[in-house]
Amino acid sequence: MRAARVLLTAVFIGGAALTVSGCGPTYPKCDNDEHCADKGEFCVNGTCQQCRDNSQCTGPGMICQSGKCARRAGYCDESTPCPGKQKCRDNECGAECLGDGECGADQYCEAGSCTSRPQCGEHATNPACPEGQNCVNGRCETPRVSCGEDPVYFDFDRYDIREDQRQKLNDAAVCLRDAKISSAKLAGHADERGTEEYNLALGQRRADSAKRYLQNQGVPSNKLSTISYGEERPAAQGEDEGAWSRNRRVEIETQQ
Repeated sequence: MRAARVLLTAVFIGGAALTVSGCGPTYPKCDNDEHCADKGEFCVNGTCQQCRDNSQCTGPGMICQSGKCARRAGYCDESTPCPGKQKCRDNECGAECLGDGECGADQYCEAGSCTSRPQCGEHATNPACPEGQNCVNGRCETPRVSCGEDPVYFDFDRYDIREDQRQKLNDAAVCLRDAKISSAKLAGHADERGTEEYNLALGQRRADSAKRYLQNQGVPSNKLSTISYGEERPAAQGEDEGAWSRNRRVEIETQQ
């Protein structure tokens, strides 16, 4: 009787073992593709995944990425347009243009982008400017006449015209008497020493002094205007005489 019970126990344990071994891993765990077949997937590194390689992904532009089928970056077609201004060529997104022919009549291709043609110079429809104008950064401009490129400098806390600065104003007067010059603005400046109010007044006195000098040289008063910036617009940074001497000045700004 005892022997029969032992035999039955052995049979039961063996059957249970066979049952357990026949179940296999629980999804999404797997040992082989058969464990993922009912999901239409593949066993990849012990886990059921949608794909193992690109051959298992169908549809235009689809590839296998991290076990999932996804649209390849840069792919394009009629239903999948390119981002921004990129253009689709042979199902690949690329530059907006590869040559001028892919741009509008008033554009040209530069570094892969359609760019508006400049008014003059290279890439312009008519490279030359009208007579009397020059091409500056792609635009036709009338040359500016500058009267007094060098500032007129002053001594500390003074506004009278220094002897060594008078020739600058003499030359400026000759230029300003030209009929092509419609007006000139005399901008007075001061160094940082003193209060803002005082330096603003000092800059104005310097501008007025330069104006009187130019009027004495025959420049019509209606061509001249003055303004003071005081210490607000230094020409040089620093707290020494080298910087201060460059900031005590009058600048002449001409207009045609």
